[in-house]
Order: sequence, then C-alpha cells, then structure tokens
Amino acid sequence: MIPCRLSLTNFMCYRQATVDFSGIHVACLAGENGAGKSALLDAITWALWGKSRAKRDDELIRLGEDEMEVDLTFQLGHDLYRVLRKRKAGKRGRSLLDFQVRPSLEGESRWRSIAEDTIRATQAKITQILRLDYDTFVNSAFLRQGRADEFTVKTPAERKRVLGEILGLDLWKVYEERAKERLRAVQNEGRALDLRLAEIEAELTRRPEYEAQVRAAQAEVVELSAALQKAQEAWQEMETARTELRHLAVQLHELADRIGQAQREQKTLQQEKQEREARLAHYRELLPQADRIEAGFAAYQKALERERALGEKLATLAELNERRSALEAQIAEARHALRTRRELAAQQVAGLKARLPTPDLLRQHEEIRAQVAHLTQLRQSREAALADLARLTEERAALEAQNKGLKPEMETLKERIELLEQAEANCPLCGQPLADADRLRLVEELWAEGTQIGDTYRANRARLEVISAEVAGLKAQIAQSEPLLHDLPRLQREAATLAERVRAGEEAAAALEAVQTELERLETELAAEAYAPEAREALAAVLAQAAELGYDAEAHEAARRAVAEGQLFAEEKARLDAARTGVEQEELALARLEEAVLRWQKQEEADRVRQTELEGAAKTLEERLRDAPTVEEELARVRAAEAEARQRLGAAQQRLVACDALAQQRESRRKRRDELARLENLYEELRTAFGVRGVPAMIIEAAVPEIEVEANRLLGRMTAGRMHVRLETQRETLAGEVRETLEIQIADELGTREYSLYSGGEAFRVNFALRIALSRLLARRAGAQLQTLIIDEGFGTQDTQGRERLVEAIHTIQDEFACVLVITHIEELRDAFPVRIQVTKRPDGSVVELM
Repeated sequence: MIPCRLSLTNFMCYRQATVDFSGIHVACLAGENGAGKSALLDAITWALWGKSRAKRDDELIRLGEDEMEVDLTFQLGHDLYRVLRKRKAGKRGRSLLDFQVRPSLEGESRWRSIAEDTIRATQAKITQILRLDYDTFVNSAFLRQGRADEFTVKTPAERKRVLGEILGLDLWKVYEERAKERLRAVQNEGRALDLRLAEIEAELTRRPEYEAQVRAAQAEVVELSAALQKAQEAWQEMETARTELRHLAVQLHELADRIGQAQREQKTLQQEKQEREARLAHYRELLPQADRIEAGFAAYQKALERERALGEKLATLAELNERRSALEAQIAEARHALRTRRELAAQQVAGLKARLPTPDLLRQHEEIRAQVAHLTQLRQSREAALADLARLTEERAALEAQNKGLKPEMETLKERIELLEQAEANCPLCGQPLADADRLRLVEELWAEGTQIGDTYRANRARLEVISAEVAGLKAQIAQSEPLLHDLPRLQREAATLAERVRAGEEAAAALEAVQTELERLETELAAEAYAPEAREALAAVLAQAAELGYDAEAHEAARRAVAEGQLFAEEKARLDAARTGVEQEELALARLEEAVLRWQKQEEADRVRQTELEGAAKTLEERLRDAPTVEEELARVRAAEAEARQRLGAAQQRLVACDALAQQRESRRKRRDELARLENLYEELRTAFGVRGVPAMIIEAAVPEIEVEANRLLGRMTAGRMHVRLETQRETLAGEVRETLEIQIADELGTREYSLYSGGEAFRVNFALRIALSRLLARRAGAQLQTLIIDEGFGTQDTQGRERLVEAIHTIQDEFACVLVITHIEELRDAFPVRIQVTKRPDGSVVELM
C-alpha cells in the first residue's frame, strides 16, 4: 500500500487540509510538537481501518464541529484505490464508508465503487485487498510515537507473546483448545460407551431366564383361554335372559297403557252420551213454540230495514259535516297566516327603525378607530424593541462566556512563558531539553498568542459596555409603552362592536322601505277578506247538500228501539232452526256411542288376559337371573387372569427381542469404541503439536534467524559494525532443564550486556533495527508487500553522530520501500531528507505545506 493523496475535513486539529504524496520517495514530516504530524497518520489508519489512538471516533472530530471526513487515495499493485470515511457526532452518531477503485490496466478514468451493503462488510473487503489489518500495519509499517521500544523492554515471556502475536501464533492456541475439546469429548464418549457395554453384557447373560419365562407364560395362557371360553358362554346365556326380560317389561308397559286408555275412552264416551241426551230433551221442548217465534222474527226484520235506511242518511250527513269543518278550518288557517305575516312585517319595521345609526354612534366610532390605530403602531415599535433586546442579551452572554474562557488561557500562557524563560527549560510537550534558540522562539510564539487573546478580551469588554447602554435604552422604551398598551385590547373590542353596529344600521336602512310596502299590502287583504276563495266556494256547496238530505233523528231513534226489542226473537228463531235439524242428528250419535263403548270393553278384557300371561313368563326369567352376579364375577376373574398371563408372555417375549437388539448394539458399540481409541491417540498428538512446544515453537525457531539477520544488517550500518544483537529462544535452568524463552543479547566492543545498560541512543538503534526486521517478517508472513515505512519521532534520544547514522540507515533501506516518511520536530534534521512536509499550527487549524 503506497499513499497517494490524503484529504481531511474537521479531523482533530485540521479544519481543511490536503497532502499529495505523488512522486515522494523519502520525506520528512516536520513540525512543532502538537502541530498535528501524528494526526496525519491517525487519519490514514482511521480511513483504512476505522481505528486510531483515540478510544472513540467522536474524539477525533475537531472541537466545535459535529462532522468529520477523511479521503485517502493509495496505490496497490497497478491499481488505484480510494477510501472515503465520514463520521457525524451525536447521541445517535452516523458513519459512512465508501470504497472505490480505478484499475489502470483497464484504462478507466473514473472511480467505480466496490463497497458492500454494510460498513462491516466493506471494512472486511478493504482488509482483504490490503492483506493487512490494523494491528499488522501498526506492528510492521508504522513505527508509532513512544512505541519504538515496545518489543525490547518487555520481559522474555511477554516478548515471546508479542512475537507470537506478530507471527499470528494465537491461531495455534485456538487449534490447541479445539484439540483439547475434541479429546475431552472423545474420552467422555468412550467412558459412556464402556458403561453401556457393561450394561449390555449383564443383560445378555439373563437370556436363558427370559426363555424359560416365555414357555411358562405360554402354557398358562392356553389353560386360561379355555376357562375364559366357558365363562363367556355362561355369561351369554344370562345376557339372553336379560334381553327377553326387558322385552317382556316393554310389552307389559304397553298393555298397561292400552288398558288405561280403554278405561279413559269409556269414561269420555259416557260423558258425551249424557250431554247429547240433555240437548235432545231441550230440542223436543222448543218445537211446540214455533208459531210465536216466527211472528216475532218477521216484525224484527221490518224494524231492521227502517233502521238501516236512516243509518245511511246519517252517515252521509256526517261526511258532509266533516267536509264543512275541514273547509272552515282552511279559511281560518289562511286568515291566521295573513295576520301572522302582518305582525312579522310590523315587528321588522320596528326593528329596522331601531337599528338605524345615530350621529352620536358614528362620532364615537371614528374616535375609537383613531385611538386603536395609534396604539397598534406603538405595539409594533415595542415588539421591535423586544427583539433587539433579546438579540443584544444573547450577544452579551456569548461575549461574557468567551471572556470567561479566554482568562484561563491567558493564565496558562503566562505560566508556560515563565517556565520557558527559565534556563535549561524542557519542551512542554515532549519533555526533551530545548536549545536557547528553540526556547526563545517558543516564548515569542506564546507572547504573540497571548497578545492576540488579550486583544480579543479587551474588544469584548468594550462591546459589552456598548451593549449595556443599548439594553438600558430599550428597557426604558418598553417600560414607557406598557401602560399605554394596557387599554389596546379593550379599545379593539369596542371598535369592533361599534363597526358592527354601523354596518347593521346601513343594512337596516336599505331594507326598511320594502318591508313597509309589504305591511300595507297585508293589511288591505285582511280588511277585504280576499283570502281562501276556493275553500269559501266549496263550503257553500256542502251546506246546500246537507239541507237537501232530509234526515229525521226522532224516526231513527224509534227504529233503533224496535230493533233492540226484536233481538230476542232473532235468537229464539236461531235456536228453533237448530232444534228442527238437531233431533235426528242427536239420535244417530247416541246409537254410535253405544257401539263404541262395547268395543272398548271387549279390548280391555283381552288385554288383561295377555297381561296375566306375560307376568308369569317374566317371573320365570327373574328366577333364572338370580345366578347372574356369580357368573359375571367368574367371567371377570378368568378374563383378568388371562390378560395378566398374556401381559407376562408379552413382557418375556419383549425381553428376548431386546436381547437380540442388544447383541447387535454390542457389535456396533465395540467398533465405535475402537474408533474412539484411535481418535483419542490422534487428538492427543494434535494437542501436543499445537501446544507451545509444538508447531508455534518451530515457527519461532524458524523466524528468529530471519529477525537476527535483518536486525544485524541494519544495526551494523547504524553503528559501523560496532553492535550486534542475538535472540536466544532456549535457556538452561539451575536444575539443568531447558526452558522456552526469548532473550535479547546485545554485544559491542565492550562485550555482551543487557538492554537496560545501553544509552538511549544505542537502545533506540537496537529498537529500530528489531522493529524493521519484525516489520519485514510480519509483512512477508501476511502475504503483503511492505511498500511504505513510517517512523514517528525516533530522533529525540539520539546524539549528533547517532542521528547521522540513523539517517544514513534510513537512506540505506530507502530503495527497499516505495515510500518512507520520517516524523520529527528537530529542526536540524528537516533538511536531511530530499522532501519535507511542513505542518504548522494556526488558530484556525493546522496546515500542511510541501517543500
């Protein structure tokens, strides 16, 4: 991976910056401490992997902003790739990641997105294409600030663990745990199989016992089956007797019902006979009175004829009276409607006259309108003053808050200046000693920054005084308008009421003339009675018809009395007619009743004879059924014994079948036990191979010579062959045992000494050589080509000769990398490299310049 172009927006100390790495082979990334050099490297790692020195992404966003963006273009092989990563802060922050490619071999000039559907999937794709993850990059291509001695200062055990992590040996621990888990599972399954095989063997030894149980159970089932057959035959005879007895009971019940019905029928026939004999006697008494009844009935019919004719005239007269009442009601309704309309018109005239506007009303309306217009203009002026007051209040609060923050900054700058003005002052950021020129330059920069902050503070104070005066004037203006505006709502209501009254008066004046004309017309029509002409004409016709009808009420009343008196003869005439036809009918009915009574008596006698026969047969069956409980108990006993015998037979046969199945299981489980023994040996060997003394130890043993050769090659160049490093992976204990370790032995012209006994410059050369060697080893094992090397702040501990040799070592290995970036704040090293990327911190954000 070779960086080509890096663009930042609101990232850490950068508001907007772009770095073009095109054509850069070896460059120095220079700038003061805290200027933002390491932030550029954080931007690269955050763009590629979403990781940096910060614990959270939101900590990378520039102070005062809520969104950041990093755009990185890099070359890999012959293709160009572009990563665009954005982050928006907040409680529910949002992230965006896009991955693009521009293949050079296909001749494309536009970027093509190859991002996946999710950020996680896109990140995995970037890592796959780079063949480097964040940790591998940091431990290989990126020598981060303060971590150059991360490998050498650890204990041998920790150093070996770090080397194992760099070489990816943690995977072998996973393999070892999996082998242990498989081994435990195989051993547990083997123990379970052994227990099961022992249970199967114990069960198979009982097979002869189960076979004897089957033979005994079979003999018992045969014997009990015969006894059960006999018991079932005896029980069947009892069931047949029960069925016959139930049938007899049903027949006896039916006979009892028939006898009861015959008795009821005879009683009913006797009652009917008595009723018919009484009617026949009544008919014979009525026949001698026939002449008297017929004469009275003839007079009744004549009176009924007269009453019917007069009733028809009365009905016609009632109809005419109803029509007369309806017509008179129509005439009265029309008259009432005219009077109602006249009264309404009169009320409207009076109401319209009362609504006409008076001169006093018009004058009062004009005066209140003028007052409302004046107060409305005053309220608008007050609202504008309130808006200005709120704006000035916000501005004053912002300026006071800014001054409150500027004061501690000025105090801090003052303390830093006092520290730097002392002799032999150290850098306030990295803690390294400062030369006099650097110290004086830093003091001047801090004085300039303090002056700028002081100017801002004083300008804010002056503006605050102006704001206070303006606020006082606005408050006075608002206070003066308050009492005047108090009556505005009341005046607005009065103005609206008066305007409505004026408008109503104008409408009343326009409608008054038409309403007066309508009132005069209605009064004229009522005086002439010129309403409902058709109803009046119809009423005259109805009165004429009633006079022509000639209805006599007294004659009608006399006819009604004659009809009432003759009603008795009509009833007697009906009884006489019934007697003349009923005598013969009643005599025939009495003869039929006599015959029916005789039939029911004969049927009752026959049913009683049959009842006696059935009762005798039922008594015989009941005597037979006295032995039924004994027969049923014997059947239940034999049936239960036979079922138990069959159950014992089935259980014995099932045990034999189970023995056959167990014999088959024994063979299959023995084969599985042999397979588990083989797997146990295999997983035991794998556990040993995957353990620390197995393949990981072999990998470390194979990697150590590569690290030694590469480190000594670089260390020889940096020390003119004076220093040499050796890595020991095993050591002998006092007890004579050989243990795994990872010791660093460093030798120079004085001999071999521990790492801690060397000076800072010498220690850094060793650290640098080992880190470069580890980086190359890690890149080769990751399958990635290490094309970029970044060295962050490695010169502060070196003397002049050490710095020159370290620069010489960097120049020596520069051809092995496509891009080498060296980060330093030491001024005399800025010109030691062909290209310098200068980072400068400014109040509005750090800037990057290519020199």
